[in-house]
Amino acid sequence: MSVTGKSTVCILLGYPVAHSASPRMQNAAFDALGLDWVYIPWAVRPEVFPKALDALREIENFGGANVTIPHKEAAFAALNELSPEALHIGAVNTIVPRGRILVGHNTDGEGFVTSLREEAGEEPAGKRVGLIGAGGGAKAVAYALARAQAAELAIFSRSQDRARSLVSHLRRLFGNLEVLALGLQDIEPDRLRRIDVLINTTPVGMELSDPPLFNYGMLPESLLVCDLIYRPLETPLLASARSRGCRVLNGAGMLLHQGAQAFELWTGQKAPVPVMREALARGEGA
Repeated sequence: MSVTGKSTVCILLGYPVAHSASPRMQNAAFDALGLDWVYIPWAVRPEVFPKALDALREIENFGGANVTIPHKEAAFAALNELSPEALHIGAVNTIVPRGRILVGHNTDGEGFVTSLREEAGEEPAGKRVGLIGAGGGAKAVAYALARAQAAELAIFSRSQDRARSLVSHLRRLFGNLEVLALGLQDIEPDRLRRIDVLINTTPVGMELSDPPLFNYGMLPESLLVCDLIYRPLETPLLASARSRGCRVLNGAGMLLHQGAQAFELWTGQKAPVPVMREALARGEGA
């Protein structure tokens, strides 16, 4: 990677950002296509996030941005123009400049669905899906699964208010979708046997010392168990699922495919997905 006086700059906005694999992945993609672009992380505290957005509007060689925790909902509230996906999800993970106008997009949900299809070989249409969590990640994934014609979504959350709010929103958007608001205590053997795919959308499992979300010994081997976490690649949930004979899917594929979609929004060029995948693989365990 080389940076010139004419380089177009893409930014990762988050706090913290030191752990992110996105700079390695995106810079490898720019290099592969011979683009004079560079992707850098900005560690932006929440209280100054609006000022960071204002600065981006004034940078002439700004090419786009990713938005990560904890700024996705703040970006949604701050931007005046939103894609349909961002509008319905209520969060922004990608910003595309159009002059001084910053347009908010959300590629998280489609990134997960692409990973589900390409990494796990699982078509979401007609599937009964359980999502653990009702936050921003759950909103994006639930919206994308509903668009992909999943048959049923069960939202398991510690916060019944957030689960019910998400369920009401999905019912307004997708009238024919069977969607339920449940508590973590409702994750029990009979319920697990009635679903095809179980997805953890919470941060529980990023630390190996995190207490389990439920009794993982209940997992039936018929399940595909997914985790949006990509570091570590195998969370305690996925390790337990694998030991019980379940198929598993970690969050690396979602990171790859949401990043590829962001790359295409910024550059207008087809993302070199194999190059991006290899760049991520090189950094595993780093």
